Amino acid sequence: MRAADEDPSAAAAGAPEEGAPGGEDAGAPEESAARADDAPGGEGAPEGSAPGGEGAPEGSAPAPPRAAAPRPPAESRSRRLGRWIRDHYCTIDVRTLGLFRLVLGFLLVSDCLRHWAEARWIYSNDGVLTNHYHLFHPSSGFNFSLYHAFSSIGEVHVAFALSLFCFFCFFIGWHTRLFSILSFVLVTSRDNRIVMIENGGYVVVNLITCWAMFMPTGRRFSVDALVRSYRERKERTAADLADRSRPAWATQPYVSGIVLLAILNLATIYYFNVVNKSGQIWRRGDTVHYVLHLDRMVTGLAVVAREYIPFWAKKGMTWGVLMLEAMLVPWILSPYGRRFTRALAMGGMWALHGSFGVMMRLGPFSWFMIGWSFLLPTAQHWDALERWYRRRAAPRVVVYDGSSPLAFALMRFLVRLDGLELLRFEEARGEAAGAAEEAGGGEPRPELFVVRDPSDGRVFQGAGALREILQALPGGRFARPLFWALTLGAPGALLGIASRRRDAIARFFGLTRRARARAGEVAESPSPLSEKLARGRVIAREALVAYLGLCAVSQAINENKSVPAILKHTQPKFVQATIVYPRLLQGWGMFAPNPITEDGSITVDAITIDGRHVDPFTGQPPDLDLTDARGLGLGQIRQDYFNRIRLDRNKAFRRPGLQDYLLRYHERTGRQEDEILAFDVYWVRDQCPRPGEVAPYKNEAIPILSYRKPGYRPRPGMPALPPVRKEESAGN
Repeated sequence: MRAADEDPSAAAAGAPEEGAPGGEDAGAPEESAARADDAPGGEGAPEGSAPGGEGAPEGSAPAPPRAAAPRPPAESRSRRLGRWIRDHYCTIDVRTLGLFRLVLGFLLVSDCLRHWAEARWIYSNDGVLTNHYHLFHPSSGFNFSLYHAFSSIGEVHVAFALSLFCFFCFFIGWHTRLFSILSFVLVTSRDNRIVMIENGGYVVVNLITCWAMFMPTGRRFSVDALVRSYRERKERTAADLADRSRPAWATQPYVSGIVLLAILNLATIYYFNVVNKSGQIWRRGDTVHYVLHLDRMVTGLAVVAREYIPFWAKKGMTWGVLMLEAMLVPWILSPYGRRFTRALAMGGMWALHGSFGVMMRLGPFSWFMIGWSFLLPTAQHWDALERWYRRRAAPRVVVYDGSSPLAFALMRFLVRLDGLELLRFEEARGEAAGAAEEAGGGEPRPELFVVRDPSDGRVFQGAGALREILQALPGGRFARPLFWALTLGAPGALLGIASRRRDAIARFFGLTRRARARAGEVAESPSPLSEKLARGRVIAREALVAYLGLCAVSQAINENKSVPAILKHTQPKFVQATIVYPRLLQGWGMFAPNPITEDGSITVDAITIDGRHVDPFTGQPPDLDLTDARGLGLGQIRQDYFNRIRLDRNKAFRRPGLQDYLLRYHERTGRQEDEILAFDVYWVRDQCPRPGEVAPYKNEAIPILSYRKPGYRPRPGMPALPPVRKEESAGN
């Protein structure tokens, strides 16, 4: 069955579609025919056909010379350009897509767990922003979130559990297309539930998950690929196991405009992250110094690093970051030498974002940018990796019990894992002997399977057999510790149990002795209607990709300050909705045009019913001085919420949202003496140390929210509540 039956994009993978510019072999048959007819009696002319030749009958009038067939018109420049773009920017190896899905799925699962840990205070109605309040006071003009349907903490846990299930299904590649779409809806819904904690990393998650929807990421390294392989290939004999031909859908590269869009978007991020950094602090080389002193963002490693890295080295690191980001653009986009430029780009991205990730609490940004880099490997990289691994692996012969349906099922599974074709399969005995034994006679049955080294004849059993099989499978030697952990360190014992109970296990799973191939069995062929529908889906997909690409270009022009004002324009409402509903923004300028030089965080000075002063966010006495801080230990969600709630434009979310959350402090602790009678919320800020210095300065506490319990009268011996503080502006 053709790949188009599973995925309409497969119609574009091997050959150009109708009307597509410049198929590689277009016109070749006509050109060869024209060459054959160029000269009468030429080498390609049939014997006796040339006028006046030996085969002409006597007395016959000479035939008139035959005109040469007209040559097809030369390929137009636009068609050549289209084919060049297709080959260099719109084509991707399906193995790359499979690896990309594994990395992206793992990151989505990890990020879901990170948010789930903060579910109570940020996503439930026990937190700082209830769903019903946000529905009537949305954070943006176009706001939609499935999470608005979940109110209590129990319901929110259900929402996160369902999200985690979808991300995991996408990770393993089960119903990949469906769960890739659901994953996109869920990550954008989580973002829209509370936009105040959004940063550039959330936008990267939205974008990369959106582009993944249009890619057949389940064609390799997935449950879908495994199931499809079982459905299309029904091995019945040892000879069938030796046939290692792969179907077209698993080998042909994928061709689509989404590949171009994803690669261009990746390069665009680095381009604007360079050109937008036009401030004097970047030019002087002071950025790393300031960034390492942002206590609300840095990790413990950064606190140590800022104390031991000399200032001149920090200057070099600043300019090094700019140079690396600038070099990433041509490395990503270079159409030539991609075996080297793409490898350089991946290495540069891992180094850049890996250092960001361990030094700063930026949320998903660093890790998902590394995940995006897994779209860059080409077929050349896969071939080089295969050659490298072959030098470290060795061929083996797997000898299995030919009478056991369980053994044969395991061999069918190994065939699908054996991408390097280093395993050969042999039956330990014929089926007749197995049948004789089942009838009560014959020799004892052999092991379920053993492994033989063809070079010296050594035979491995039990755990040794499993070890030898793993070393021959792609990446198997690296997966061996995980395999041993999953089998609780006793793979040999488990294999022995399976060998002794092979028949019972086969009956439990419905495995039967394999049947002979039926005569006249043919593969199912697609109907003309299904072919037309597949082609229609391809056209619709490419049209949607083109529209999203135009929206992305429009948004990048309007959002980035370095773009000339003459190019700015008013977007139609439907374009704004397309971009803002799923948060597919394109403004890129981390620490641009200058880095942040002012550090700050939220501190709450709350008074409990027994007269204590406590910060409900920490459970500790309030700290109104940041100058002695050595990292605040705030996660990305908390630090971004603190930084945004202090802004005047978010006043509507302080009361009742933040106020109600603080007043429920005693409910969270379960202690009645923690009931809060009054509190003042401060934006506490200071200035980062000047270049070459280590001490912050100019600490100040700005009140942004004040509360006193109405009608409260202190008990005898208790002081009166302080007067309400006048709320001030801490930024726009």
